[in-house]
Amino acid sequence: MTLQLAQEHLLSFVMVDTNGDEVPGLGTNFTVEISKNGADLITGIGLKDEIGSGWYSYQITAAETDTEGPLALKITGAGAIQQNLLYEVSGSAWEVPAGPNILSSAEAAAYLKCDEDDPVMLLLLPQIDAYIKRATGRDWAAEVIIPQEAKIPARDLLIQWHEDPGVLTGSQATVLTANLQASLSQLRAMAHYYFTFEGLPGPGMIPILGMSEGDSVITLVGKVGISGDQRSKFESVITWDGYLVQISNEDLEEKWFTAYLIPPGEMP
Repeated sequence: MTLQLAQEHLLSFVMVDTNGDEVPGLGTNFTVEISKNGADLITGIGLKDEIGSGWYSYQITAAETDTEGPLALKITGAGAIQQNLLYEVSGSAWEVPAGPNILSSAEAAAYLKCDEDDPVMLLLLPQIDAYIKRATGRDWAAEVIIPQEAKIPARDLLIQWHEDPGVLTGSQATVLTANLQASLSQLRAMAHYYFTFEGLPGPGMIPILGMSEGDSVITLVGKVGISGDQRSKFESVITWDGYLVQISNEDLEEKWFTAYLIPPGEMP
């Protein structure tokens, strides 16, 4: 019999004496020992129970089926001969990738009205991040401050994929609603307004291709060697095309930052 890797299973068996007659009345007073893939026997930690008429059960745990290969069980009890059971453990164990994600587990659970540890939801979150990254050309999950504009399409994809997993497989493709297309288009445009750069040893002008006079610095955070909001160290409005002015006297060399700018015509 095959057991699924890293899953609980209820195992049933009969205890008999030397004459081959069933041995009832043991309750949970029998011993289960387990060998994973030829390793030494260890005492089982699962739940034991008596079914009746000499039949018993053992609830093998996910921790006891976490190794592929043969799984041997040695079962002993007073007045009964040793019962030997042999299974084969196979399959794959799902592991939930670590965050952070565009949507936190709390945000996602609120949208879906489910528990924060819902396994399907947790597996979808990094897939949604990857989809939006490919669609917009930017890894929004890696941003120190994730914009709300990235959370909107992430929410829409989460609801769609959670309710209809079929869109992820086979010949079916994700159907983009007009709202979702608009959200992704907005993100693609926003991606052009993010700039990553290294600071200077002191005040000065940092050449950054793509910045234009009049652009407003909306967010500016430390990425490498420094963290948090760093807007106070730089000008808030671009005064020269292709340059960002560092106004701080601090030595910011070898420290990297990401700034998000908005042109004057796109200010809310």
